[in-house]
Parts: sequence; C-alpha cells; structure tokens
Amino acid sequence: MENLHHKQNKVNILLKWGIVFSILWLAGIGSLIAFVSAMKAKKMINDSNDELNGAGRVWWCLIVGGFGILFWVPIVLIGIVNQL
Repeated sequence: MENLHHKQNKVNILLKWGIVFSILWLAGIGSLIAFVSAMKAKKMINDSNDELNGAGRVWWCLIVGGFGILFWVPIVLIGIVNQL
C-alpha cells in the first residue's frame, strides 16, 4: 500500500501540470488536460478521506480548465459549420 507522502507527491504532480496546462490553453487541449488532471487529483483526495492537500488547486484547474473548454467547444463547432 502506498504511503501518504507518495500519494501526496502524485497529487502535487497532477495539479502542477494541471495548472500549467490551464494557463497554456493550447487550442483547448491544455484546458482539457487541466480538467482531467483535476478530476484525477480530486478522486485521489476524496479516496484518502481528505488527508491529502490540494483542494484549492483542484478548484483552480476545474474552473480555469472548464472555462477554457467552454470557450473552445463553440469555436470548434463554428469552424466545422463554416466548412460545411
């Protein structure tokens, strides 16, 4: 069984990259990576009975990544419709 320090390290790495990709939008792909990273980290935190830290960074990635996705989807749909 993994110890708490090792699990915290995994959460920190996930959220570090989530924050980086939430800022680097990369045509929506960065936002998607940030959102998925936040969901994985949130599950790890919840499974640990909140013994792991990172809830604030999870919310950052969910909110900023979510806004990036909401911005990206209409642009892609408009692009597809314009090509038809």
